[in-house]
Amino acid sequence: MKPYRIFSIFFLATLILSACGASAPETENPPLRVEYTFWWGDHTMLVAQELGLFEKHNVNVEPTFYEVYSDALPALAAGTIDGGFFGPGDVLLTNINTDLKVVAVNDDGGFNYIIGSPEIQTPADLRGKRIGVPLGTTYEIFAIRALEEGGLTRGDVTFVDITVEDVPAALGNTIDAGYTWDPFASDAIEDGATLLLKSGGSSTITPDVLVFRADVVQQRPDDIRAFLSAWFEAIEFRYSNPEEANQIIATALGISPSELSEDAYIFNAQENVALFSNESPADTVNLLEAFTTNANYLINNGSLGNQPNLIELLDASFLP
Repeated sequence: MKPYRIFSIFFLATLILSACGASAPETENPPLRVEYTFWWGDHTMLVAQELGLFEKHNVNVEPTFYEVYSDALPALAAGTIDGGFFGPGDVLLTNINTDLKVVAVNDDGGFNYIIGSPEIQTPADLRGKRIGVPLGTTYEIFAIRALEEGGLTRGDVTFVDITVEDVPAALGNTIDAGYTWDPFASDAIEDGATLLLKSGGSSTITPDVLVFRADVVQQRPDDIRAFLSAWFEAIEFRYSNPEEANQIIATALGISPSELSEDAYIFNAQENVALFSNESPADTVNLLEAFTTNANYLINNGSLGNQPNLIELLDASFLP
C-alpha cells in the first residue's frame, strides 16, 4: 500500500471518530409568530420588541401584522401564526376546530360603538335600515343593544355581514349603521357619522385576550412563559414612559405619535391574576364570566354547538 493511501485512510477514520464523538448542536425554536393589528393594546408587543425584552427573556418572536383583524382568525386555525390578541367570541369560534389556550388578558377591549350615517340620529331611526356587523359573532350583541335603545328588535332591521374596519366607508352605501371600534369609530364620528351606542370599558364582556394554539403551548411552555415575562415588562414601561413608548409604537407603524389614541386599559401581571380568579374587582368583569356570556350567546344564535370546557381553555399557569 502506498504511503499516501495509508495517510488518507487514517485521516478519514479520524474525521469519522471526531464526528461521532461531537455532540449535535441544539435546535433553536422558530420564532413565535404572534398577530397584532392597529390596536392600542396589541402595540405593547412592538415596545417589547424594540426594547429587546424578548431577547432578554430568551424567546424569539415575530410580530405579524394584520390590517384586517378577522383575517388573522383563519391563519390561527391553520397554524400560519402561533398566537395573537382576540376577543372571547372569536376565540370560542376558532376553538371549535383548533384547540387554543388563553394565557393572559391583554386589555379591557376598549369601547364598542354603533355608528350611523348622518341621517340616522337616534337608535329609533334604525327601523327598516341595514346594520353592518360580523355575522355569527358576539359583536351582534352590541347591535341588538342599540336596537333595544330605540324600542326595536332584530326583526325590524336587516343585518349585513361586514368587517369592523369596513364599516365607516360603507355608511350610506351598503349599510346605514354598523358596529366598529377605535380608531375607526372616532375617525368616522369626526367625519360626520352619528354615535348611536357606546359601551364597554372595565365591565366589558369582550376583553382582548392573548391566545396561543394549544399544541404550541404544549411543545414550547418555556417560550410562552418568557413571552409573558417580556410582555408584562413592556406594559410597565408603557405606563412609566408613555411618550417614549408612543414614539416607539408610532415609528414601528409608520405614523406620528399624535395619530395614536389610548383606546383601552391594559392589564398588568397582578391584574391578570385577579381576572383569572374570582378576586377581580366588583366593577371589572371576571374572565370566566365574560367567556360564559359569549359562549351562551353563540349557542343561542347557533354558531356554537355546545358549551366548551372553559376551565381547560383559560390557562393562568404561565402568568409570572
